[in-house]
Amino acid sequence: MGSSATQKRLISKINSVYQKALDDGFMDAKVLEILLASNLKKHVENDASMRRTRSRFFCCSVSVAVIAMMATTYYMTLDPRCIIANNLVLQELARPAVSCDVCKDMFQVPTVNGDTFTREEFLKDYAYNGIPLLVKGGANNWTALQVFSYNYLKDLFVNTEGALEAVEFDCQFFPYKTKFLTLAEVFAMSEAQSRIDEGEEQWYVGWSNCNPDVTKQLRKHYKRPEFLPDNSESSNLDWLFMGGFGGGANVHIDYVQRPSWQAMIAGKKSWSLIPSPECDSVCKPLNATMEKGDIILVDTNMWYHSTYIHPGEVSITIGSEYD
Repeated sequence: MGSSATQKRLISKINSVYQKALDDGFMDAKVLEILLASNLKKHVENDASMRRTRSRFFCCSVSVAVIAMMATTYYMTLDPRCIIANNLVLQELARPAVSCDVCKDMFQVPTVNGDTFTREEFLKDYAYNGIPLLVKGGANNWTALQVFSYNYLKDLFVNTEGALEAVEFDCQFFPYKTKFLTLAEVFAMSEAQSRIDEGEEQWYVGWSNCNPDVTKQLRKHYKRPEFLPDNSESSNLDWLFMGGFGGGANVHIDYVQRPSWQAMIAGKKSWSLIPSPECDSVCKPLNATMEKGDIILVDTNMWYHSTYIHPGEVSITIGSEYD
């Protein structure tokens, strides 16, 4: 009885602080970014090389995570839904520690030539070990590079029955720093804003597609990277990210089932990869820049990451999870 009451009070207090932040105008990802900035890393001159303090917050977070997980288990016996929908703070506190072997002595994201990179090399050096990889030109033979655009995706999702509703109710939509609440709103913007003409407001969004008709059309123009093993299973979900110059995704860590790959269809995008706090003493932040036709592989459950969109054409990337 006492233990349950304590759990309730703890969850209530965490939720109260979390909700207050949302009420004050902070987005979910921003709450986590503040948590990371204040407890896990400190800024230096270049924001991309942010470092984080190591043990104190990590040790405390383990204790809080245990209590949070106990409380989660208790409440899920009453209601199968999450206590706090998409609460990234609680997810961070409950995140398991990772092995630092994946990033030890690594100073840059390994880069290979997509024209010569083989499946055997991937299996030997990179498969399922958490090491990030940039494959230059790995998607150069996809017709998506010529076909995909804002207008193509707009026509596809707007004209496919149930596609927009599927994103809103069955998949996920990430507005990041924009004012859009749904993918339908993204595709309702003016032509000028879609091109991000001079004077137009910047925008950047991401979403997953789980409409099978849209999946069929998208996958006519791209395929699973050729270097992945024949027995590798790909997710049925397509992840798309699109937008213009400036900040892309804030620093965060994902909570998905598998590692993922992402291909640059248009534009240019840089990634900042930050090792977990328990690895701060042996690992360094890494950076990688994708250009049109490149593929990046990142275990986003293991690496904190943020993205930056370079000036030029509207950025479009597509990707999926694999196992």
